[in-house]
Amino acid sequence: MGYRRNIKESTRRMLYARSGNMCAMYGCNNVLINENTSNISEICHIEAVNDDGARYNDNLTDEEVNSYDNLVLLCPRCHAIVDNKANESIYTVEYLKEMKRIHEQQIYDALMAQTVISPPVHVETYNVDRIVTYFNNVYEKNIDASYVHKIIKQIYSLNIAIRSVVYGITVQCANNMSEYIDVQRLHASVNLDIYQYAEIFMLLAKEKVVEETRYDGPMAGYEDEYGDFHFVQNDYLFRTTQGTWRLRKRGKVFVVIYRLLSGADDFYDFVINNNLDVLMKI
Repeated sequence: MGYRRNIKESTRRMLYARSGNMCAMYGCNNVLINENTSNISEICHIEAVNDDGARYNDNLTDEEVNSYDNLVLLCPRCHAIVDNKANESIYTVEYLKEMKRIHEQQIYDALMAQTVISPPVHVETYNVDRIVTYFNNVYEKNIDASYVHKIIKQIYSLNIAIRSVVYGITVQCANNMSEYIDVQRLHASVNLDIYQYAEIFMLLAKEKVVEETRYDGPMAGYEDEYGDFHFVQNDYLFRTTQGTWRLRKRGKVFVVIYRLLSGADDFYDFVINNNLDVLMKI
């Protein structure tokens, strides 16, 4: 039989208020309500209303099924992926609740961050000519001083957890003399849970520091042991743990800076502590 679909208006308002007007799926940037007032949002039940739905639990009440804790706001495409029973082993109740929690925390943190005025970063006063020369001698794509200044400002605008991952990526790639990232080994060395780790890789991909190349297309996915195919382009948790990651042009700038400094300690001071004076050692 299933349950009655009866979501309270107050619950709906809370969902929209905490969503930041964004789909909650990892890696999805879809805006739910556009300026022209078109609304593409869909309320997804984490544990299904209908007994043939994904993650159905017959031990709940109508009130529990329609409660805030059992709902997440998604775009139509992500809703279809999540509610496809073929994907049920990936999009578990625990997975979706943690995904929702992280999304709402990020929206809250972004809102709080808007009230903080960061001191300006005057990186333009530092000479980065050796960085430019080294990069242009090693890599095919040429850069100039203004590009290096922009990348440094970019990394300094990110929080310390993200900069810690950038530090780990850079040291690993520089020491291995490779542009490819061992994401599983890196995760073991950082003090982050897998959900935070995946969110950071999603952000670094958006910032063009790294990229995932194995599951990058809209039809990318894998076939499970039962012959069911799972699409994973927007599933950054799966792509972070199972995908193939490498540095992009911006990420390679940090490898050059690391190599030109005297060691990992100086690079740590530069990236983690935002100490621009370290550049004077180059």
